[in-house]
Amino acid sequence: MNLINIKKIIFAVIVCVAILMTAYTVLQIFNKPNIKEINIPNIKDIEFTSSIDTSSNIDVSSNDINFDYQLIGYRSGETDFSVILKKGNKEFVVSSGDKLEGLYELVAVNEDEVIFSNKGKLYKIKNSVGK
Repeated sequence: MNLINIKKIIFAVIVCVAILMTAYTVLQIFNKPNIKEINIPNIKDIEFTSSIDTSSNIDVSSNDINFDYQLIGYRSGETDFSVILKKGNKEFVVSSGDKLEGLYELVAVNEDEVIFSNKGKLYKIKNSVGK
């Protein structure tokens, strides 16, 4: 008689566990995930500012004479282009429409030359990269 009671207890425990697992599975099926909308800003809308004030104490006339940048790399295209320039021990990466040291705006890049503009004046650097 003892063996029959032990079988009934084990069977009852297994049935209880099976009912709990079934209930948990049903709850998981009907539980919807909480999907949050993430607003990722467009990279073009982000304005990068520097804590270093590059506009003060700049003598434009001396920079016009010292436009001696060396072209060390470029990426050309019709609408999207960029250059890597070197002056002394400093390197500059300038993309289309950006300004080099806050003064010279990159206007065009092609296989022959790189063109910058400052106050109506054009500054050209001969493109000898890869030649």
